[in-house]
Amino acid sequence: MHLKDRIEDSTMSRRQVGIIAICTALYMIDGFDVLVMAFSAADVSREWDLNGAKLGFLLSAALVGMAVGSIFVSTIADVIGRQKTLLIGVCVVALGMLGAAFAPSYEVLLILRVLTGVAIGTLQATINVFASEFSNAKRRSTALAIVSIGQPIGGVLGGLITGLLITAFGWRSAFLFGALATLIMIPLVLKVLPESIDYLAVRRPANALERINKTLRSIGQDPVSELPDPGPRSEKSRFADVLTGANARRTILLSLAYFILMASFYFANSWTPKLITASGFSAQDGINAGVLFSVGAIAGAVTLGVFGARYEMRKVLAVFFVVGAATFVAFANSTEGSLPLALFAAALVGFGSNAPIAGMLAISPTYYDSEVRSTALGLVIGMGRVGAIVSPILAGTLIDGGWTPGDLYFLFVIPMGLGAVVISMLGAPVLRSAAAKVPVAH
Repeated sequence: MHLKDRIEDSTMSRRQVGIIAICTALYMIDGFDVLVMAFSAADVSREWDLNGAKLGFLLSAALVGMAVGSIFVSTIADVIGRQKTLLIGVCVVALGMLGAAFAPSYEVLLILRVLTGVAIGTLQATINVFASEFSNAKRRSTALAIVSIGQPIGGVLGGLITGLLITAFGWRSAFLFGALATLIMIPLVLKVLPESIDYLAVRRPANALERINKTLRSIGQDPVSELPDPGPRSEKSRFADVLTGANARRTILLSLAYFILMASFYFANSWTPKLITASGFSAQDGINAGVLFSVGAIAGAVTLGVFGARYEMRKVLAVFFVVGAATFVAFANSTEGSLPLALFAAALVGFGSNAPIAGMLAISPTYYDSEVRSTALGLVIGMGRVGAIVSPILAGTLIDGGWTPGDLYFLFVIPMGLGAVVISMLGAPVLRSAAAKVPVAH
C-alpha cells in the first residue's frame, strides 16, 4: 500500500486529533483578531477623534491584508514548508497585536492591522492545507468542518472577553489579550505540529526521509525505507500551474463559489444586527442577534461536517448552498414579526451562510496536488476575501440608492443559488490519486 493511501485509510491517531485541535485553536485566535477592531472601534475613534472615512479604513485594513496574505504570501508554504509557515504566521500575528496595544497613532495602528491581516490570511490558507493533509479520508470533512468553527467560536468568546476588558481597562487591553493568547500558541505549534509528509516527499529538503519517518512515527505509522520518485516537475510557476491545464477549471469554479459565499456571509454578518435594530427592536436585541448569528454559524459548520462524513462532500455542499439561500429568504421575511422569530431567523441565516464555508474549506484542498496545494487554496480563499471586502461596500451603495436591507437579503439568494450550480460542476477530487508512491519498509 502506498504511503498516502495508508494514511488515508488508517484510523486517526491521538497526534492527528491533537493537530486538528491546534489548527482549530489557531482559527479561534484568527476569529478574535478579526473582530477585536470592530469591538474597539468606538473607543479608538474617540481617543484619536477619527472621522468616518478613517475609521472605515481601520476596520477594512485586516480584511485587505488577509486577501493579500491568502493570494500572494501563503504560497511560501509550498516552498519552505507548512509547519514553518504556520510558526512565522503566528509570530507575526502576536507581534502585530502587541504593537497595536501600544500604537502611538492612527497611522501606526493602520499599518499594523494590514500586516496582521496579511499574516492571518497566510495562516488560514496554510491551516486548512495542513489539517487536510493530516486527516484520513473518512474524517477529513468532519475535521475541516471542526477547524472552520474555530473562527466563529473565537468571535463569540472574543466579543465577550473584549467587552469586559475594554470596560475595565480600555481598548488597548483587548489587543494585549490577543497578543498573549497568540504567544501561547507558539510552543504548541512547535511541539504538536510536525512538518507535512506531502511537502517533505515532494520538495525533499535536507534529511527529508528522516523527517518523514519521524512524522510517521508520531502519528502511529510504520517508517518507510526510501523517498518516492518525485516524478516530473512542472516548469511553470505555482500561480501559472493552478491557473492552467486541469487546475484552471477547478480554480475558477472554487474561486467563484468562495467569492459568492464570502460576499453573502459578510453581508449577513454585517447587516443582521443592524436590520434587527432598524425593524424597531432595541440595540441590545441587535447585539443578541449578532451573537445568535455566530451560534448558528457554529451549528451550521458542525452539521455540514456530520453530513460530509456520510455522503460525497461535493453533493452535500451544493445542497447546503441551496439551504443557505432559503435562510436568507427566511430572515428577510422575519423582521416584521415578533422578536423571538427575528432572533431565530438570525441564527438560521448564520447557519445557512457559514455551513457552506466549512464545506468549501473541506473540499478545496482535495482538488490539488501537494506541490501547489497551499498556493491554490490561498488563491481561492483570497478571492473569497475580495468578496468579503466588496460586499459591505456594495450593500452600502445600494442602500444609499434606496434599497432596504431586507431587499438585499432577497438579492443575495441569487448568488447563493448560483454557488450550488458552480459546485455541482466540479469533478472528482485528486487528493487520493496524488498519493506519493512510497514503498513501505518491512
